[in-house]
Amino acid sequence: MLYTKEQKAELEEIAAAFGDYIKASEYLELFWSDKIGYILLKISIPNRSIPLSPVIIEDGEMLCEELFIEIANDVLEYTGNEHERQNADPLERAEIEKRFRPYVERFPQYKKLAEDILMGKEE
Repeated sequence: MLYTKEQKAELEEIAAAFGDYIKASEYLELFWSDKIGYILLKISIPNRSIPLSPVIIEDGEMLCEELFIEIANDVLEYTGNEHERQNADPLERAEIEKRFRPYVERFPQYKKLAEDILMGKEE
């Protein structure tokens, strides 16, 4: 079995919650594989390639982490700043927190994870 029943239900809920974000993103695609479970592809649009290995999602926390990182990176890309998240200015931080809010409210168990990502502390 790829995931426990509880893990699969949580992953499906997270995938649905982030569904509009993933669909609108030029850089992400989330797939289901009966052989290995959820797979997140990070796409390079200019090259029409997948520069990194696909990310095989182990659990809900991992999926949230990957998606929170992408959201934070979107904000930095939008502002045109080429610095790490931990160096985000107050306006960037506020925008990242704003974009995280609906997901953190829906999945409060990942609030600390979102805070760590904002501060650049994720591993």
